[in-house]
Amino acid sequence: MAGSTEDRFDALEARIAALEARRGRQVLLIQNEGRCDQGTTEAEQVLREIEEELEALRARTATFASDPRHS
Repeated sequence: MAGSTEDRFDALEARIAALEARRGRQVLLIQNEGRCDQGTTEAEQVLREIEEELEALRARTATFASDPRHS
């Protein structure tokens, strides 16, 4: 990722914020599908993928904060 250290960190934080918003919408989708007696399997899989990406980005952010050369 090109740019200053601060720019790269800000980009990671922005991606995390966007995924958090997407995660919230996905949770609402699952709740709505459940209330409408629709299957939630696919939506739950998407939620797991979002959560996995969030976990990876948070780990990367922690690594970046401790040593920005490794991000």
